Amino acid sequence: MVPPLLWLEPGQRFGFDELVCWQGRGRQAFAAAAGRIDTIVLGPHASAAFPAELRPFVAPALTLRKQCDFSDRVTDDLGRAWVQADPHVVYLRNPVSRLVLDPNRAPPADPMAGLREFHARLARQRAGEKVGFGGVDAVRPITFGGEDVLPEPTSEDSWRALGAALADAAARTVQAYRGCCDEVVRAVLAARDAAAPLRVVSLHDTMNTKMRADGAIVVERPEADRLPPWANLGNKGDAHGDAQDDPITLDGAELRRIAAAWADAFGLQGAARQTGILLNRPYKGAYETVHHGARLRALGRPRVGALQVEFLRETLLGPAAVAHLHAPGDDWPAVDTAHLAQVAAALARAGQALRAAG
Repeated sequence: MVPPLLWLEPGQRFGFDELVCWQGRGRQAFAAAAGRIDTIVLGPHASAAFPAELRPFVAPALTLRKQCDFSDRVTDDLGRAWVQADPHVVYLRNPVSRLVLDPNRAPPADPMAGLREFHARLARQRAGEKVGFGGVDAVRPITFGGEDVLPEPTSEDSWRALGAALADAAARTVQAYRGCCDEVVRAVLAARDAAAPLRVVSLHDTMNTKMRADGAIVVERPEADRLPPWANLGNKGDAHGDAQDDPITLDGAELRRIAAAWADAFGLQGAARQTGILLNRPYKGAYETVHHGARLRALGRPRVGALQVEFLRETLLGPAAVAHLHAPGDDWPAVDTAHLAQVAAALARAGQALRAAG
């Protein structure tokens, strides 16, 4: 039996209680918890689910594995586990696939114009031309392996219907998520001591391989695009976390301090300590990091800012799930909750060490 795709309920809406997780939720209001928070974790790609209203537009050949590989779905489970392991963490999740409107891209003035341009470039790429999709991928209609997710509409009526469905879904999901992100940042800043450290983490994961047409995720990425064995921490700086071409979103010394604490918590030693966690390689950070980083850095506090964390998905999934995904198929393996709990416990130890060091 072919596994079904993941869908949201028709017209489903989301608010603060559905999108924000903190330790003690249900027993303690967030306003009461905000003063203890020093790590705000954002999950812009945490969901693989599509709005039900997009059923007529989604490629019929799309499989569950392709849908999930298109997202950073395991970060949702990691974010929830991190909250349970550390009372100083709050986690916010985008409830819908990046397909609708990517929160880690700058809000486009006209999403549908960008989507039309994406399809125009895609046609040129498939004809053999080398093109990029930067600046037009806020609504991304293909997977990173090039598989169709939203095929190009064949009529103006279809374009209008798709545009209306996407706009309605974005208002109920992505815009609600962004509003909660801003609300949480405001609440935490208001509740915490002005001198206290605070970091906003845009949480992601990806594999070092892409998917073949048969579903096997085994096609190696170019070496320059591969993640280290654990994670990449990005602050828009150089390989040391210091300013390069763009304004950094978190002080370089603080980024290095976080990386060292994580390396300790993950038990990295010797050469693995130097290579297991890298700074700004290959990812320096995108819209969420820049948006929240600029706001926090403007406060002039050296240990307050934002970073993008890109985990190697293989490390989060565990060896059994990775082996499963290396074989052809159309399903997605179950989350290894015990393994993720260990990762979250290590992150909590790192947070504790950072707080103890002052």
